[in-house]
Amino acid sequence: MENSRWYKSGTALLREIDNAKTGPGMALLWFLGQMGFVIKINETVIYIDTLLNDFSSEKEGVRRVYAPPFNTAAGVRADYFISTHNHGDHMNLDTILPQARANSKTRFIVPSPWRTILTGAGIEEDRVIGAAEGQPLSLSAETSLFPVAAAHTEYEQDNNGNYTCLGYVIRGSGIGIYHAGDTMVTPRLIQTLETLKPIDIAILPVNGGDWERTSKGIIGNMHVEDAVKLVRALEIDLAVPAHYDMMNNNSINPAHFADEIYRTCPQQKYHIFALGEQFCYCK
Repeated sequence: MENSRWYKSGTALLREIDNAKTGPGMALLWFLGQMGFVIKINETVIYIDTLLNDFSSEKEGVRRVYAPPFNTAAGVRADYFISTHNHGDHMNLDTILPQARANSKTRFIVPSPWRTILTGAGIEEDRVIGAAEGQPLSLSAETSLFPVAAAHTEYEQDNNGNYTCLGYVIRGSGIGIYHAGDTMVTPRLIQTLETLKPIDIAILPVNGGDWERTSKGIIGNMHVEDAVKLVRALEIDLAVPAHYDMMNNNSINPAHFADEIYRTCPQQKYHIFALGEQFCYCK
């Protein structure tokens, strides 16, 4: 795996995340590849869907096309590690368990059906929070998390009626950030997000799906066109495409997203991240 794609990585990136200061009406974001982001808001540090191990496969070879920016063996300063669903590029014990061992202050949020995977692997019960749609969570005195059901091709529930795939709206410092996880666009999703407006930033998967990937068991996401329509329908201020870059068998060119914006709504603000780049959003 080559590691030349990173704008910033290693100790330099970790130091930047640790030392960066936020203020009122301000959020900081860093892109760690695929759907992985670090979000710092109200000085709360959130790692969401971050894959920091090599994710290799004997059958398929090394699937990720660039090395992680750092690993969690020594622990990173994080208040929360959040996962949207139980797929290896979103919730991976080889990333989560070293962090749990190295930093006892980090708490973990996963969809309720997957909570026992983390506790069964040895993470203390009081450090693992099961998330469910319609049940907001308080991350700090100033920051809240709103779980939103996600249709990773379709809506799936466990025997207790809890959704297995979620997105999240993070709200703090007067800013709303929607991290979609892996999902299609559905009328139900739009209706739910309408109730959580205003949403200032939407982080959306844009790798779509096709028959070839489906035949290999690769589950799809929204296409570029649907992602842009969601942004327009919900009057999102800043659109961020993701889930297009890490895996050698499930990637697209994010320029397609930029082209669709330019073609249909050139006034729409968007940002295509470089790996390890810091982005400051001010409202």
